[in-house]
Amino acid sequence: MFGFGLRKAPTTTPARADRWHLLGVELNSSLLRAVAVGNQRVRNVSLDAPHDVLPLFVTMDRRTPDVGHAGLAACRVSPHSVCSNFLGVLGQPQEWRGAKLTLNPESAMAVVMHKAAALLSAESDAAALVLPSYLTPSQVRILQELTHGTRWPVRGTATAALAVASHRASTVGLGSRGEERTILLIDADEFAMSATLVNIQETGVRLVDSMAFPKAATRLWKEQLINGLADRCVRLCRRDLRDSAQAEQDLFLQLDGAMDRARKNEWVQLTLRSEHWYQDITLTPEDLQQIVAPVCRGAIDGLKEFLVSAALRQPPHAVWMSEAAARLPGLAARIYKHSPETTQLSLLPATAFAEAAAALVPRWLAGQLPLVHLDTTITHEHPLKRVDTTQALPSRGASSRPALPKQSTAKE
Repeated sequence: MFGFGLRKAPTTTPARADRWHLLGVELNSSLLRAVAVGNQRVRNVSLDAPHDVLPLFVTMDRRTPDVGHAGLAACRVSPHSVCSNFLGVLGQPQEWRGAKLTLNPESAMAVVMHKAAALLSAESDAAALVLPSYLTPSQVRILQELTHGTRWPVRGTATAALAVASHRASTVGLGSRGEERTILLIDADEFAMSATLVNIQETGVRLVDSMAFPKAATRLWKEQLINGLADRCVRLCRRDLRDSAQAEQDLFLQLDGAMDRARKNEWVQLTLRSEHWYQDITLTPEDLQQIVAPVCRGAIDGLKEFLVSAALRQPPHAVWMSEAAARLPGLAARIYKHSPETTQLSLLPATAFAEAAAALVPRWLAGQLPLVHLDTTITHEHPLKRVDTTQALPSRGASSRPALPKQSTAKE
């Protein structure tokens, strides 16, 4: 959606002599992602080979814990032996007891840090880490200590929404009379859906307000989908997939792909299978939206209350949704429906937060940014230019709009 003159390169691991010197790392309650930037190219860093992204699911069925797709593949079959959703509770007295070991939020995060440390250090000596806006200062300090203890090459940390607003501020610009712009950024992970208002000014970006909505976390959307699809399966073949742990696990692993297809307005085919039966289910995007409608309504109501409490002088200039938030069935369509005509809705690419982190690295190396967690302001390297606001605004069908189900694009 937003171009910065970077061309994608194949996902390959460079030789030590070809180390890339800018590394951006995104951490949230669902995953760890990293991109390496150099020679005007962006490359995904494989953190859980052959996969790029490292899911934050830690196994506890052996003496030595593992994190990533191994935990993700067992989280519904044996949930008692998998630790997840621990980032948002760092510093709190919580434990996960498995057959072989017990973890708390800090030890679970240490497993993540240790697995990624060698991979990140092999890529670069200079990285930046961006974090969710719902983390408290004490939780950020815990993470900074963990990165130092595991020798991550981190030169600075920042709030993800603030970093991406800083990285893409030039695509928004200022009004012809220097009017400021306010952007609403929406993200979602295992812990919560988060909304962050960022003000784009001539000299920098400033965080206005933020709020987390735990009742709209991605895990709750998936729970709603599993329960709704199980009920449909009962009606079709008198079988409840939740009676089979493996059938539930198989469905769980299909959900991300199903939501991606529904977001593109494509039909979805799911295979439900146990040892003694199987059932294929074909769904429309509207079917998925109907199943998760209660969660979606709660998310929209929360966003409305958040914007009212922020008391903005005018509606946000744009709403930017992360890939994880845009994937949630019906959420982008409802935001589009309820947003004013002057508010643009854009879907960020999957690597947007990690690329924004990488863009901050040279400024920390040059001493242009303070050596603190950037959670309130980030100054621009160069003042923003003003743009002509007398030109006609883009229509509701402009390219900045996401691909939405047809029946959801009309304003009522």
